[in-house]
Amino acid sequence: MTRSVRFGSLAAAAAFAAACAAGCSGNVGTTPGGGAGGNGGSGGGGSAGGDADAGASTDGRGTTPYDKPGPGGGDDPPPPPPYEAVAPHSYAAKVKMLMTGRPVTADELRTIVADPAALRGLIDGWMADPAFAEKMLVFFGNAFQQAQITPTSLVDQLVSNVRGERTAVARLMLNIQESFPRTVWQMVAEGRPLNQAITTQTFMLTPALAALLGFLDDRHIDDKGVISHRTVQQIRGFSFTVQNADGPIPLEQTLDPASPNFMKWHISMPFPNCTITHRVFANRVAPLALWDVLMGYVNDDASEPDPTICRQFQTTPQFTPEDFTTWRAVAIRAPKAGETPTRFYDLPTLRTANELVLTVPRVGFFSTPAFFANWATNTSNQSRVTMNQALIVALGRSFDDANVTVPVSETALDKEHAAPDTACYGCHRALDPMRQYFTQAYTLPYRDQREAAKQAQEGVFAFDGVTGSGGGLDELARLLSEHPRFALAWAQKLCFYANSAGCSEDDPELVRVSDAFRASRHDFKTLVRELFSSPLVTGAAPTKTFTDRGVVVSITRRDHLCVALSNRLGLPDVCGISGMPGLTPLQTRASVLSTSLPEDSYSRGAEAPVLGSDTSLFFRSVTENLCRHIAPQVVSPTAGTGKWTGQDPEAAFPDLVRTVMGLPDGDPRAAAAQQILRDHFGAARATGATATDALRSTFALACMSPSAVAVGL
Repeated sequence: MTRSVRFGSLAAAAAFAAACAAGCSGNVGTTPGGGAGGNGGSGGGGSAGGDADAGASTDGRGTTPYDKPGPGGGDDPPPPPPYEAVAPHSYAAKVKMLMTGRPVTADELRTIVADPAALRGLIDGWMADPAFAEKMLVFFGNAFQQAQITPTSLVDQLVSNVRGERTAVARLMLNIQESFPRTVWQMVAEGRPLNQAITTQTFMLTPALAALLGFLDDRHIDDKGVISHRTVQQIRGFSFTVQNADGPIPLEQTLDPASPNFMKWHISMPFPNCTITHRVFANRVAPLALWDVLMGYVNDDASEPDPTICRQFQTTPQFTPEDFTTWRAVAIRAPKAGETPTRFYDLPTLRTANELVLTVPRVGFFSTPAFFANWATNTSNQSRVTMNQALIVALGRSFDDANVTVPVSETALDKEHAAPDTACYGCHRALDPMRQYFTQAYTLPYRDQREAAKQAQEGVFAFDGVTGSGGGLDELARLLSEHPRFALAWAQKLCFYANSAGCSEDDPELVRVSDAFRASRHDFKTLVRELFSSPLVTGAAPTKTFTDRGVVVSITRRDHLCVALSNRLGLPDVCGISGMPGLTPLQTRASVLSTSLPEDSYSRGAEAPVLGSDTSLFFRSVTENLCRHIAPQVVSPTAGTGKWTGQDPEAAFPDLVRTVMGLPDGDPRAAAAQQILRDHFGAARATGATATDALRSTFALACMSPSAVAVGL
């Protein structure tokens, strides 16, 4: 009996099988039998390059059973083979790797073999591992579409480039992308329902990110692009000074209106190529210039006699490093009558605040700077994309003409944008009234809407059988959070994460999992426990999903692979994924390599995430180079300076199998894997390689093994 396996395509599966066969023969990395060169050839016997189907034959002629004629000589493929349940050693390794990146231990494997139902209890234990939180932050970042942004992504919101000292800008970008995933994780840790991520008005913020929200609130931009600043309107003659001549000025004095140093911001470095020692920024240019100073950027001064010499420059930010790393839950609310909103430059307040008073509505995932940076709008689109992406995140569905729910009102339908006799009309009939939730609340650059006519045009919700009208963003958030599709949509999102492919939505097992999630009041840990112990993920029993498409064996995508290598080898951020300035040379090199690995992402209008599951010669080349790059960090010439040493290879072999390959004692593949590594080491030594180099090559072989670079074997 053969388990039905889908690896993207049969050709890709064949190429992967050939690569694995070559690797298990010792022909990977710095091998005596030949290298895995740029064309993917494995050297020695057999090749992973050339014809993608080479090496995957079952009859010695380079064909697979699916290449043979169907019954009676026709072209129809034969029926699939009977389903063969996935063994505990395979699915236990898959689940723990997905959750923590760590290998299964021998004790855990024995427990599951003795009682497969014990997997549920082990999952609970793995959810308590800090590594689970680390992986879920990445999952939430993609699922809530808060990632994939750069400084240029904020231009539409700022109507300016993100300027500042290089490290400060990098840290702020990470803050923007991490804020909402951390918000959701805080909910999960507190046992709060996942659907509150749609309605929440409390967010995890750093002082620097709170200051950004305050600045965006201060810098109003209407639908015509006209910019005004609250500080300029409320403080007559608003201005500030940047200077370096009078010595350090305590921040308390800078912010004290009664102090002679009020609004004097000190920097320690001299003004480069300047004849002046201070700059004054006043009125409408002052707020943006002050935000730049907080970030470590001093703009040109129009009063300088020779502005071609005395130009803008980077300096030490007013934000401290801790302002980018100190996270706290902060509630955001609208100002009461006569109340002054939070000042973006009041750093002492922002460093301790548990509440921000802002005029721009901040409700749930669809109101964050990251979400808006991904889905900017304009005079033509008018928040249609914003609304559609909000539906994709919350409910896993996009507008199409299959949505037959009729809105209770069509007053906002733009018939010039989509005429009744066009193919687009069916979508716009529901989409246009619904996008009014956003146009009523926000201007095009996502500031608070102040036009009375647009404020008065309320949104109308009509999607998958649910209708509603009236109210603002709070009402939209409520409708999405209470929608009957929410539970199924998020079970499906986690299914994509686990299997690199979706589950069949009419699969009774997926319905059971989503029902259990709904019954738990949308407790995310319940969803993880139910789905990851389900045959939908383990493959321990047939389900409609696997009957429809087979079990997917996927490559280990970048976020999975790099976290696994870091956690298994004890090397923090081994791939340099953070991209932060200050990475070591080894991390920098690994960062360059790892950017070529497929990673989880999303795209406009797509209900399914973008997940690379197929192997390729590029994937093989990158993983080989990455593993060879890591090898010197863990294999040293002498004991005590690395994880393993060539002086004691016999101690290294079983540890490499357990730690890097993820095959614990008791796994039926472990003994053979140890022997493969031992033979590889011996063959390398026979060619004259030193013990250290031979063991580094052996590490690369283990690091590139199928159990390390694939999910589901």
